[in-house]
Amino acid sequence: MRKVIVIDDEVSATQGLKRELDNISEVEVIGCYNNPEQGIEAICQLLPDIVFLDIDMPVIDGFMVAKATEHINYHLVFVTAYAEHALTAFDTKVVDYLLKPVRPSRLIRCLEKIERLSHDIVMPDVTEIAVYDGKRNHLLASNDISFIESIGRYQRVNLTAYGRSRFNLDSIITEESMANFELQLDSERFMRIHRSYIVNLTQIAQVLRQSRHTLVKLFDVDEPISVARAKVGLLNEYFLQCR
Repeated sequence: MRKVIVIDDEVSATQGLKRELDNISEVEVIGCYNNPEQGIEAICQLLPDIVFLDIDMPVIDGFMVAKATEHINYHLVFVTAYAEHALTAFDTKVVDYLLKPVRPSRLIRCLEKIERLSHDIVMPDVTEIAVYDGKRNHLLASNDISFIESIGRYQRVNLTAYGRSRFNLDSIITEESMANFELQLDSERFMRIHRSYIVNLTQIAQVLRQSRHTLVKLFDVDEPISVARAKVGLLNEYFLQCR
């Protein structure tokens, strides 16, 4: 049973989301707060597993609540009526972004995603591509690939934690072109965000903005990856539609 806190300055919004959550047996709503300051205190004292948090609130907004409680280990879900906050939201530790009014089916998908993250469950993936390293072919599923980077005439296929455990490798060097990878990989799951990078969209932990540049931070990857200016819109669209 996962403990849940809901924070929104609108009483009707907290009550509506609580009604939906009460219909789900795997979660328990332990508090609803219309005052963000009280919400911060509750997070620190009650230590919830999941926090559903509005963004646009007076005096203390959702980003400020997230910043004030970033030292607490919980799954953060933003719930807002404004789609334009998407990229800024992913500068935080948010795991999902829901648009009001929240559909029950979308709420279920959100909780399923949190369950996968919590238990490191890898969903079955039967689609495979063959990557030749000069000696042998490796049959990689989408779940095996974190990102692909161009290194001169070669490409480096960097593996996820799941892929590393399967193949006992961190990466695979190949002469396969970036263009061929684009053709072979599922376009709903992979995006060429830069001429030198193709990323697995499901591996994106954060979208960062530094000065006028946009970068993505992937799970289990130390250095953020640059996003070409022409691809920022597509990335934003992906988060709005899929997360």
